[in-house]
Amino acid sequence: MKTIEEVLKKLDEIIIWCKENKSPAGYFACTYRIMTAQVLKGIQQKKFEDNPRMVLLDIAFAQRYLEAWENYSKGKKCTHSWYIAFEATKNKDLLILQHIFLGMNAHINLDLGISAATIMPYRKINPLKKDFENINNVIASINQKVQDSLNKICYPVQLIDQLSDGKDNAVLDFAISKARDTSWATAVIASNTPNFLRESVINIVDYAAAKVATQILNPKILTPPLLKELKKCESNDVVKNIEILESTKSI
Repeated sequence: MKTIEEVLKKLDEIIIWCKENKSPAGYFACTYRIMTAQVLKGIQQKKFEDNPRMVLLDIAFAQRYLEAWENYSKGKKCTHSWYIAFEATKNKDLLILQHIFLGMNAHINLDLGISAATIMPYRKINPLKKDFENINNVIASINQKVQDSLNKICYPVQLIDQLSDGKDNAVLDFAISKARDTSWATAVIASNTPNFLRESVINIVDYAAAKVATQILNPKILTPPLLKELKKCESNDVVKNIEILESTKSI
């Protein structure tokens, strides 16, 4: 892949497949597509220090998700954190937010840092830091829109919003900013690791991300009965839910 437009086309294909197969995998795919489109917009508006480099990062980043999706679909090996996220889409009892967070965990906690290290010269990751942080601002600008869509399909999100003291997008903001802090640390470690050892670093980070995934699947703060109650507040029409999330992309 050479352009972000090609990435968006691939994501559209995954979203179509998810709708045809009523798969909750579409929840993360939609969220990721909205974010990718927003990063593209940021590049077009020259919001980054080095816009061509940002295109390289965005494509390298997307390729890790697309590769994991393809490998999993074909029954081949993919990273453990992605395997947990994809397997979870078979579980009808999970909340929509859990599906989105499982995808974000694998993609941001594991893929983003590794992708950043691969596009920069060995041990020269620091010049990327400012643009890496800039992505946060670009993505934060769409969080409210995504949150509004989520409010239409799952009441609990609205409830959490109200509890978070008027910070409407507190849920997504918190999840993304925390994960991005971790991923910069990963980028620095991977960048300072010689190529022949990088696979080991990826495995260690993947192991840690998989641990986070199990916490997303079984959150300590939500007991199974409470999760069941929250699930009742959600729309269980997967296709309609994906379509509501998709409508966010017209911003």
